[in-house]
Amino acid sequence: METWSTHHLYNDALAVHDTDTALEIRSYAQNLITKGHPVVFSLEHLSRITHVSYAMLRATIERNRESANYRMFAVSKRSGGLRFIHAVTGDLQIVQRFINQEILQNCRNHPASFAFHSSGGIRKCAAQHCGAKWLFQFDLSDFFYAVNEAQVFRIFREMGYRELLAFELGRLCTTTRLPRNKHMYLKWRPGPPLFPRFGGEARGEGLPYPQSSGQLGVLPQGAPTSPMLSNLAAGKLDESLSAFANDLGFVYTRYADDITISATNIPRGVAIGTICHRVIDCIRKAGFTENREKIRIAGPGSKKVVLGLLVDGPQPRISRETYKRIDRHLHAAKIYGLEATAQHEGFDSAFGFHNHLTGLVRFVHDVDLKRWADFSQRLTSIEVPWQAMP
Repeated sequence: METWSTHHLYNDALAVHDTDTALEIRSYAQNLITKGHPVVFSLEHLSRITHVSYAMLRATIERNRESANYRMFAVSKRSGGLRFIHAVTGDLQIVQRFINQEILQNCRNHPASFAFHSSGGIRKCAAQHCGAKWLFQFDLSDFFYAVNEAQVFRIFREMGYRELLAFELGRLCTTTRLPRNKHMYLKWRPGPPLFPRFGGEARGEGLPYPQSSGQLGVLPQGAPTSPMLSNLAAGKLDESLSAFANDLGFVYTRYADDITISATNIPRGVAIGTICHRVIDCIRKAGFTENREKIRIAGPGSKKVVLGLLVDGPQPRISRETYKRIDRHLHAAKIYGLEATAQHEGFDSAFGFHNHLTGLVRFVHDVDLKRWADFSQRLTSIEVPWQAMP
């Protein structure tokens, strides 16, 4: 990414604009630089930076390239129905990689969030719960689909990007191409205006680009920008559950859509049902939905497992069963593919399965280098559909 001197920028701006405009341009750039974000002035500027056609970017924002930009892979669920993953194609992949690497990776994650960034990881997440006597575990349904373009717009606005550009970035990172049974996530939700300056009423009047039949785009599972954007969108959830856990002397972590709250003791007068109810209430108020079938409670004397790691000792450890499971996952994914293996092993998506397996293999590095070398080589040989170039 190019390096900026705001002094030169101001002088160049002053040559073609009045003083107030030049000062505004310098202030805008300096604010982004101070926050560690690249300076992007407009969609046309983004086009020049990424060497991607402006017409293609604008067509994407106008929702005229949904089928061209994403290939959807359908996998049957054991419980019935289908799950989908979006593989980003063409130049949009270039732009999303730029947004992820140059913008999103510079953002600060909540301390309780351990997925999708270099300072997190399965081992660090599980370590927070070592020695606990109680585990409360929850899963968020359709984690990425629960984050819409209005939330993504606010994320980019809070970084300091101009409102129109923040709106455009939000469109570039979201899609309206979902399976029919997931269209409920695309609906505008009642409440205050979503895009303040644009007059974002319930039906979308005043937006700078066409609205798709009153639909709001959501994060596509498989896009390089979706993991970090989902983390940032879940910031309020992390804050509320961290506060709840701290008040009771508990420990809270979130690894993508996996929530774990642990305790040494349950305070007198606090019921197990009350704890679960409060957690679910926080989840729903943050705009997410719990998967009731995956709520787990482990009390004293029961096996304690977080993200596939045993946490019954001073440090997380991999059981022999987990080593065998990693070996089985790698073998099956190589032979049958990620989608089929994820389905067979009970994961919500191939993306989540691959992320989990990658984390487990990385953790083996700290425990057994020889076994890690074997696992790592086998992992990299597995075809990952959403990473494949068109």
